[in-house]
Amino acid sequence: MKDLIKAVGTGPHGSKDLSVDQAREAASLILEGKATPAQIGGLLLAIRTKGEADSELEGFFHESRSRMLARSPAPLILDALDIGDPYDGHARTPGLTIPAALWAANAGLKIVLHGYPDLPAKFGVGHTRVWESLGMSITPWQESPDTLDRQGIVCLSPSDFFPEWTTLRNIRQELGLRTLLNTVEKSLNPLNARRMLTGYFHESLAPRLHDLLRKIYPEQQVTLISGSEGSVDLHAHRPTRFHPFFGDTASSYQTISPPENLDPLPTLPVTAEAHADFVRAVLRDKKHPHRLLIRYQAAFFLWQAGFSKDMSTALSSLPEEYPSELPDGTPLTR
Repeated sequence: MKDLIKAVGTGPHGSKDLSVDQAREAASLILEGKATPAQIGGLLLAIRTKGEADSELEGFFHESRSRMLARSPAPLILDALDIGDPYDGHARTPGLTIPAALWAANAGLKIVLHGYPDLPAKFGVGHTRVWESLGMSITPWQESPDTLDRQGIVCLSPSDFFPEWTTLRNIRQELGLRTLLNTVEKSLNPLNARRMLTGYFHESLAPRLHDLLRKIYPEQQVTLISGSEGSVDLHAHRPTRFHPFFGDTASSYQTISPPENLDPLPTLPVTAEAHADFVRAVLRDKKHPHRLLIRYQAAFFLWQAGFSKDMSTALSSLPEEYPSELPDGTPLTR
């Protein structure tokens, strides 16, 4: 670790990018508990200061996924949609993914959500906290393929599918900064789903992220979305740029505009309960001001998952009403 830290942390005139093999070695030392907290923090901070290289991300991806999938209960390729939202959650507006994913799953699409609470840089409200506040349980990883077949949607935690990763939580909280771990974790695709949606924030990252994910997932179809707070959520007040990367080029992109005359999304307290209340309200109330936006988001999921050929077909295939119960039988009331 000292040699690896020296390579990336010497300074502006001496620092070098780690090769894929070096980055994989660093990830192995970290995940096996052979690196001290000081060394882990030093390496992550040095890479952030230098600027994350594609080779460094690739090495961390390969090492992390090889360890995770060695214990996977899923088939080689699972016919489902993996949603890769930032684990640091939403800190301003309510997330659209959970209510939209529930509605899309009700239409027959199988969806995999995953997350982990209280992470930098936003320390916002993420999927697992909202999911549990709705009264549902995080699905045990070994049971997730069966639960996905039965319920159409699961929410997973790396504390179960990748416990080595969660040992880094305290160090990340103490740093309080975004690191390359934030990029890797949202696209871990723990059940190896055939289709992936991955959120991103900076447009300059899109071509690099496309090339990287094409290497990591040669058999998957990945769509990158420049959504709200770096998530896959469509913007409510302006068009959202997305890259349907089904081919070998990252040069093209599309935009999708929100429905007209939408009310601005509210600013919510940074609590799981407030976000769960939003989910319940928008699924229950036929006159909710953001119900149309949630249906639009759900239709986007169906379209990008190949479940529908376009947005119009996707919207028409969505049930008009959401059931009175959540997928596991939990009543849709507080």
